[in-house]
Amino acid sequence: MLTLEPGSLCDVCADEFGPRNLPHCIPCGHVLCLSCCNNILEKTTSRLSPVCPFCREHFTRSTVRLIRIDFNGPSSGWSTPRRSPNSPRPPLIEDDFPNDLLLKASAPTFPDPGEPRAREGRMLESKVARVASKKCSVEEVTALQQEVDRWLAEVTAADAVCAPSSSAKSSLLTSWPVQSSALYLSSLLLKAILANHVAFSDAAKAAKHAETSLKLKVDELELEKSRLEVELHK
Repeated sequence: MLTLEPGSLCDVCADEFGPRNLPHCIPCGHVLCLSCCNNILEKTTSRLSPVCPFCREHFTRSTVRLIRIDFNGPSSGWSTPRRSPNSPRPPLIEDDFPNDLLLKASAPTFPDPGEPRAREGRMLESKVARVASKKCSVEEVTALQQEVDRWLAEVTAADAVCAPSSSAKSSLLTSWPVQSSALYLSSLLLKAILANHVAFSDAAKAAKHAETSLKLKVDELELEKSRLEVELHK
């Protein structure tokens, strides 16, 4: 059974672990208090899966494990050295955890190859939200729509070449469909905005043309009226 040093804190809310606030472990090996685990589970929207706030790995309510701590034993006390806020914490793993969790916790962490593309997708979503909420030029909307279409094409191409046996790539692909769907809808929205502008522009041109044509006819009628009046007074 594990022991904790006094002052060991939850990295999310900074509450101290103790008999009334026991540490819990999620599948990636990171340790949180139960309250933070529940907050993440409850505040995640139904169309997304809860993820670890540190490494973004998915977890569920059933995979949250209590870490049993001995607060009364002779060594209670806290034999675990306290870490500084900036130093990495070795994950606390319960004795009966599956071996794959132990391997996962000790394995080095490599950067997610798709993170730059996912970050770019989030930036594009923010740009679309701004365009939809304020007046923008046709050039701005057209440029953004081309950016979104390019991103969607790149993701589709990456999806086609990813090997299904690669766990890193397969976990990456699980996050893309939701973002791709959102940006696909964003692309349709931008196209609708542009089509709306074209329709409005065409309607304005047609109205202007009709107005000019009617003015010419009025001028012609005025001239004809003047000519007839002159003839009547002869």
